[in-house]
Amino acid sequence: MVLSELTASAAAMRSLRIAEEPTIKAASSASPLKNRAGESTNPFVHSFEASPVAWQPLNDETVERAKSEGKLLFLHIGYKACHYCRLMSTESFTNAECAAVLNDAFIPVLIDRESRPDLDTIYMNYVQAVSNVGGWPLNLFVTPELEPIFGGTYWPGPNAARRAHDENAEDALDFLTIVKKVRDIWKEQEARCRKEATEVLAQLREFAAEGTLGTRPIAQTQTLAPSGWGAPVPSEPSQGADKTTTVSSELDLDQLEEAYTHIAGTFDPVYGGFGLAPKFLTPPKLRFLLGLRDSPSAVQDIVGEAECTHATDMAVDTLRKIRDGALHDHVGATGFARCSVTPDWTIPNFEKLVVDNAQLLSLYLTAWKRAGGQATSEFYNIVLELAVYLTSAPILRSDGLLAASEAADSYVRKGDREMKEGAFYLWTRREFDSVIEAAEKTASQIVAAHWGVLEDGNVDEQHDPNDDFMNQNILRVAKTPEELSKQFSIPVEKVEQSIRTAQNELKARRESERVRPEVDDKAVTGWNGLALSALAKAAEALKTVNPEVSAKCSTVADGIARFIKQNLWDAQAKILYRIWTEAQYSYFYDPAGGFFSTTANSAFAILRLKDGMDTSLPSTNAVTVSNLYRLGQLLDEEKFDSMARSSINAFEAEMLQHPWLFPGLLGGVVTARLGAERVRSEELKYKATREKA
Repeated sequence: MVLSELTASAAAMRSLRIAEEPTIKAASSASPLKNRAGESTNPFVHSFEASPVAWQPLNDETVERAKSEGKLLFLHIGYKACHYCRLMSTESFTNAECAAVLNDAFIPVLIDRESRPDLDTIYMNYVQAVSNVGGWPLNLFVTPELEPIFGGTYWPGPNAARRAHDENAEDALDFLTIVKKVRDIWKEQEARCRKEATEVLAQLREFAAEGTLGTRPIAQTQTLAPSGWGAPVPSEPSQGADKTTTVSSELDLDQLEEAYTHIAGTFDPVYGGFGLAPKFLTPPKLRFLLGLRDSPSAVQDIVGEAECTHATDMAVDTLRKIRDGALHDHVGATGFARCSVTPDWTIPNFEKLVVDNAQLLSLYLTAWKRAGGQATSEFYNIVLELAVYLTSAPILRSDGLLAASEAADSYVRKGDREMKEGAFYLWTRREFDSVIEAAEKTASQIVAAHWGVLEDGNVDEQHDPNDDFMNQNILRVAKTPEELSKQFSIPVEKVEQSIRTAQNELKARRESERVRPEVDDKAVTGWNGLALSALAKAAEALKTVNPEVSAKCSTVADGIARFIKQNLWDAQAKILYRIWTEAQYSYFYDPAGGFFSTTANSAFAILRLKDGMDTSLPSTNAVTVSNLYRLGQLLDEEKFDSMARSSINAFEAEMLQHPWLFPGLLGGVVTARLGAERVRSEELKYKATREKA
């Protein structure tokens, strides 16, 4: 209802200023709200400490105040690396009028999505359900019972003269208009708002219980969020004994063939990757494709030998395109950005998630070993870059854990007061030439051709509606050294030397005059677990080729494990926070099958979900199933195998309908059907090593 009213009035209201109306406050003896963001140790939340908005933490006191004053809570969910989160903070949350309306008519609450992924997922499902859009920042207006009545992503500020790619952008409402409209609708039609919010939540709960979340519409709205989220917690303990015996007969190796066929159908043969823009890294999908050629013969017989080879080719081609594209920091070797705005990987969103780079390290390791595993083999340099990036400051914290991310925005020069997107990585042709020519005469022309640097910048107007990148160049490999050798009639070795010189000089200029993007030094335990795994693999693979980097990877991986054990492991309660342990069975396992993403008493979570679909991260249940099978082999415990099988069965309906969304769980199906002999052999060796220790 709120959504429809806002949409219907958009055209009429975009040219009007809504007069500020007196707001009738509920009688309350509570003191005026004060901004409490500065009290938080969370880097994202703390960054709002100077905001005129009276930000509150999400706790019992805040919820009770919303109830007593009869106000909606405004939830702003984001993360520190996000460009549009910073943009909305600058445009709207520093605006005096926006702040006044938020403070007077709502209870404003800040949430870091990386600290509360459960809340982020619930409300993202809602926003995608009613508007078919998703992303961050995620903004919600919710009742004191935390039921959403309206939400969206980035909304421009009241004075922001920004254009969007959307052809209907002129109909978009600004944030001030939205908060006033929601305030008025809540004041005039609170009962109706509550009723519809409860009904929508009930539909989401029903679809989740049926396993159809993502396949059915909510009352005259568009398609729901992607499937892969299982049932909410049952009111009574589920009885699932029959599900733990075997994996459903409907789930078989045929689903791998169907998954391959669908993924291959979305492959971009020109630029690599899958689908159109924006293009994400999708490590679980690439891992699935790379693994088909090494899968058991029974899998290859069903999928097809030629198809398994093609799967490898698609994955390797995509890794090449990502390596050569603009997501890669070609100057500083500081990893890869999260996604590309364009299908050809030429415009990144610039934010870097450490967990993405950890997963890329595992993928490039596999591709490098396939190419020969030597210092001269393809992808070796990328493996080294990622290994060094993840084992060096500022990503490596002083306590041994890894930070979460690097921001998209930074200051162009030291002393600047305004941040810009991608500023740390952009070059005008003039600065580019001056830096390189000072070190090596005539080299800039060659290197400019290599990285596609143009006089007027290499970002076309179509992808830069707000002129953020006017006359700027984003480096990517436009021509190879071999192509440049022919073009300029010079040896390949000379071209490569010029490129190395340019890298060194540009890096030195960048480090001396620019400000590196701010690091969110929050350590996410699960992400550190993925990084630990990648670094351990790198340490083993590089042992003879590069002992120095191998030792560094081993040291950092060991440090992560030690810190987690010493600081996050509660021996008495048998809880390892956000890492799989026996406690996961007690707190997250559903006897009906599968693992919830939250505990039964998770604070302020209005739904309890299970995720099985792989996104840019492997799903909780995919990782859990893999761990359960490995533990079953290590400890010779049938109960772990049984839980793995029941967890696979929990997603049977969705896997049968959309197997390509579940590459991680399909690996569990292979293990269920063909056994885990190879894992048994590896883990027995590991078990013996443990006993000697």
